Amino acid sequence: MSSTGRLRSAFAPVRQNPSSGRNSASLSWPYALLRLVCAFLAVLSLSATAASAETRSLSQGWLFQAGESTGAERSRFDDSGWRKVVVPHDWSIMDKPDGSPPFDPKATAGQDSGYLPGGIGWYRRHLNLTAEEAAKVVRLNFEAVYMDADIWLNGERVAEHHYGYTAFTVDLTGKLKAGDNVIAVRAHHADPSSRWYAGSGIIRPVTLDLLDCLYIRPESIFVTTPVATEASGTLAIRASAANCGGRAETVELVSRVVASNGDVVAEATERRNVVGKGSADWAQSLTVPRPALWSPDSPNLYTLVQQLQVGGVVTDERRTRFGIRTIIVDAANGLRVNGKPVKLRGGNFHHDNYMLGAAGFPDADARKVALMKAAGYNAIRSSHNPASQATLDAADALGMLVIDEAFDAWNKSKRDQDYARFFKADRAQDIDSMVVSGRNHPSVLFWSIGNEIPEDGTPEGVESGRWLAARVRLLDSTRPVTQAVNADPPKSSNQFDILDVAGYNYHAHDFEKEHAKFPDRILYTSESVTKDAFSYWRYVEKFPWVIGDFVWTAVDYIGESGIGWMGYSQDWQKLGPYPWHLAYSGEIDVTGRKRPAAYYRQILWKTGIDPVVAFVRQPKGTEDLPDRFLYPITPPHLDWSHPDVHPSWTWRGQEGKPLEVLVYSELPEVELLLNGKSLGRKRAGLDTEYAAAFNVPYAPGRLTAVGYRDGREAARWELRTAGVPAAAKLSVDRQRLTANGTDIAYVTVELVDADGTPVYAQADDRRMTVRVTGAAVLAGIGNGDPRDASSFQSGSRSSFHGRAVAAIRAGTQAGPVTIEVAVDGLPLQRLRFDTVSR
Repeated sequence: MSSTGRLRSAFAPVRQNPSSGRNSASLSWPYALLRLVCAFLAVLSLSATAASAETRSLSQGWLFQAGESTGAERSRFDDSGWRKVVVPHDWSIMDKPDGSPPFDPKATAGQDSGYLPGGIGWYRRHLNLTAEEAAKVVRLNFEAVYMDADIWLNGERVAEHHYGYTAFTVDLTGKLKAGDNVIAVRAHHADPSSRWYAGSGIIRPVTLDLLDCLYIRPESIFVTTPVATEASGTLAIRASAANCGGRAETVELVSRVVASNGDVVAEATERRNVVGKGSADWAQSLTVPRPALWSPDSPNLYTLVQQLQVGGVVTDERRTRFGIRTIIVDAANGLRVNGKPVKLRGGNFHHDNYMLGAAGFPDADARKVALMKAAGYNAIRSSHNPASQATLDAADALGMLVIDEAFDAWNKSKRDQDYARFFKADRAQDIDSMVVSGRNHPSVLFWSIGNEIPEDGTPEGVESGRWLAARVRLLDSTRPVTQAVNADPPKSSNQFDILDVAGYNYHAHDFEKEHAKFPDRILYTSESVTKDAFSYWRYVEKFPWVIGDFVWTAVDYIGESGIGWMGYSQDWQKLGPYPWHLAYSGEIDVTGRKRPAAYYRQILWKTGIDPVVAFVRQPKGTEDLPDRFLYPITPPHLDWSHPDVHPSWTWRGQEGKPLEVLVYSELPEVELLLNGKSLGRKRAGLDTEYAAAFNVPYAPGRLTAVGYRDGREAARWELRTAGVPAAAKLSVDRQRLTANGTDIAYVTVELVDADGTPVYAQADDRRMTVRVTGAAVLAGIGNGDPRDASSFQSGSRSSFHGRAVAAIRAGTQAGPVTIEVAVDGLPLQRLRFDTVSR
């Protein structure tokens, strides 16, 4: 993996403010770490030896047209009327030509896609090159195009790629000319293609490599660390160089390991003869004395700087970021990182970025990882497709372990137009892409070859799984192979036989029976439901052979509409009707706000982030959202819904009526007070599932939960009654953007009353309009309301529970940025920050 993919963001703190008036866990420390990593990489880039190789971002300059465009692949095609867009780009969340929102109750994929369309879209980009540049080795790199993509250069079809989530490279060497070249991309998102929202178009970054005739093959670089102790780290490095010329060349590969302070801590030089039109391989071993090891608690990183030299002249340089660490897992001792036990506090998430759709801007992908880290998670499962490079980069920097997953379907389809159409023909290139793209990331823990595959446990499923596992091990033998299985025994056991680690979806009740039959089997819950968090985690605490739990889901997403509210109908055919478009199952909502389930989970894990919290159950006879019991259900039936509780002590019309208050605490004793008067103390521990319930006659004021250890107060949490909205409070997660056209800042708008108490009651929500001027643009706005099918791009939204969030994208010119927020009936608010030159 080339280290051209890197974290470019310098985030500032983000705070999550429940309706209590107190700040919950700040995100400042994960974002500060990202900022330090960014600075380290900037220093490295300044000290780089000049080389003739160059990697250019192709984020800017794209033109887009929705629908079929006959002849659009031709160089001279008239694209003057096409829309200018920035890549990554998702056309499915674009407003319709008449300015109306993109949602459609008649969308083919319906509830699966959140009532958003697929279709056909065309992209064109003009690429102006000098004669010298056109004569180089040129590689066009797409990180992902959803889906079924065809690529043309100057009217010649040069590539096709079906899968919408894997990276691919198009070799343009010898096909370019001096002057204007035209790249054309046609993506065909045929619906229904997915069980969740997939997005459409060039959804991840595009780059162009301009290389010397003698260059390091980026995909050949592989760094492993077979020994990682406090005393010594051993690196095994593989790489190969290619020679496009007609004669043999003697070349040197110089490999240096650079620490975070810029010191070179290990170095090796080896010479090879590279034949004309051929390649040569290197296998180097380096030792780093007293290394700073990578782990979830201490994510220390190094950079491997490799230079290819001919007669002392550097022809190529590659930078690969990596960590020194070892992974061992067995049934007797569980999972160990660098010899120390680790329990996987995991969460699933899909790839979309809500108001940005599936557009994988690096800052947006990194933000989700940082939100999870700040909430106490230490592991991610990239369900159900390979993670973006930005996600893996952020996981490396923050210390998040990743189960990188390949497919949601193999031979048998789940939706008519899904990946099963291409699996047999494309499985090799797509599994290779995932592994090669991810194997230098220390955060990648396991390779997952599939999720809930219909043929699991059958001869066809076992054989396909065996083939995929063998292919993965050929490319990377250092990481275990896993799979998420939802079949019942004995089919599940048959599938587990071909895996190193067994992922079980919603089958914790089978763990002990599986262990009795297969005592060496290592298990984890690859998907679990929020409502059963306690029981799932108890298996992890009690049994070393159960190494973790991954909730569905950590971060909310578009599609599978309403699965976290009304859930599936009894026959598993129906989810939320239009305008439901969010799953509403995330423990962190789509705007980044922690929901009550996230607070309970961090207490269950004893993270110490918020040792005691309190929430109020929705009063009987009222509803926060409609359709809670839309479908009559007869158990057993999986239930992804969250408890209907809220961080609010504002309940107009409930005066004097009893409200149920749930206090979650990792402290052994809790006390609840209303306006300073004690309502009693209760135990909160393992026997109470770390919860205590109080019935409290509602009266406005302050509701305070106090946690005690050894009879002394150790933590408190307060909810305050809010008055009517008096102002909009603005905050931004960073003070500077880089003028690269892709950096993202998130501006949070919160309604507060005259005393500064956050407003939560939906009756007090207000319409707000966000306007951006200066050196940035509005990329999207959202509020987290699973039923608000408004435009993401108009700049106008109502708040939801007193909050909305806008994504602001940097332009390509440095300068000041001004955000103006107009809220109905409230004073205009302004916020300013800067974009700076690269």
